[in-house]
Amino acid sequence: MPSIEVKDLWKSYGSIIALRGVNLRIEDGEYFCLLGPTGAGKTTLLKIIAGLLKQDRGEVLIDGVEVSSIPPELRGASYMPQGYALFPHMTIWENVSYGLSVREESLSQAEEILKLVGLWERRDSYPHELSGGQQQRIALARALASGSQILLLDEPLSALDALLNLQLRFELKKLAKELGLTVIHVTHNAEEALSIADKVAILRKGRIQQIGCPSEVYRSPVNLFTANFLGEINLFEGRLTGFLERMCIFKVKTLGELYTRRVQNIGLNAVIAYRPEDVEVAIDGWKEENFFKGVVETVENMGFYRRALIKVKGLEILAYLWIDAVDVQEGDNAYVYLPPDKALVFPYPKEGLEKSLLSE
Repeated sequence: MPSIEVKDLWKSYGSIIALRGVNLRIEDGEYFCLLGPTGAGKTTLLKIIAGLLKQDRGEVLIDGVEVSSIPPELRGASYMPQGYALFPHMTIWENVSYGLSVREESLSQAEEILKLVGLWERRDSYPHELSGGQQQRIALARALASGSQILLLDEPLSALDALLNLQLRFELKKLAKELGLTVIHVTHNAEEALSIADKVAILRKGRIQQIGCPSEVYRSPVNLFTANFLGEINLFEGRLTGFLERMCIFKVKTLGELYTRRVQNIGLNAVIAYRPEDVEVAIDGWKEENFFKGVVETVENMGFYRRALIKVKGLEILAYLWIDAVDVQEGDNAYVYLPPDKALVFPYPKEGLEKSLLSE
């Protein structure tokens, strides 16, 4: 199982800088997700690793060997583009075994892979006779039939409906682990990346913002962009007014005093963030600090949880409520509690809050 390393990678398209000094390392057998908005540089980075694009500057190493001068077919990597295409005039068997027959290799590998993706029984079918999810699996099987130990996937699940996306993402990772592959999976879907990756890199404007395991980047984001991109979040602009034991005290406009866990070197002005699942809601008062009375504006049923928007002193606070939790309806009075230890605190961005959240 090969490792992949990228060092100080730069790439431009005319005046547009797509990658700005990217550094990362993917370990042997790791399922690694490149996550970011459209235009962040994800596909450019993937194509450079595959050998389909040439970087302006920097190095690409596979198992410690610099491969920038090595052609794609000799890098031991299989690239599956976003707009994958099966040969419509060929059967499923012919689609998957085509590359093996060209290389005069054993066709038993194609049989093994088709069984692995659960489509051996459909080997005599044509692509148009299969569902979208089955076609996706055939495209994946064709990539796997190359025998490569590196799998490079560009938005492999983006064309699928929500349920099929959910089913195939775990199937894909299971398959990769069974085959001992090193995988780079590009996606703009934060939920997708967080659910399957061993490690995630978040890109913005050609720069890596953060690399870490899913729980780390979600619970301890390094900046406001990462915090906001990984999921819905409540943001409050505050000014540091003092300390109390292990807590900071911030003055938030209209809301009043807000207590957070103690943080170092934050500066006078800050942005305090709360994930909706960390916001507690009740119909009676029971706390002293960070406890605010409001009115429920909207309640949306999302299946196993409800998405409640509560207006508190002119500010809208979003909370996720478990389906069997407190029963609140639109127009009800409710209390919101913001646990100090759940707060994410960031220095106030020099470019302003709105610009710090922009993808471009």
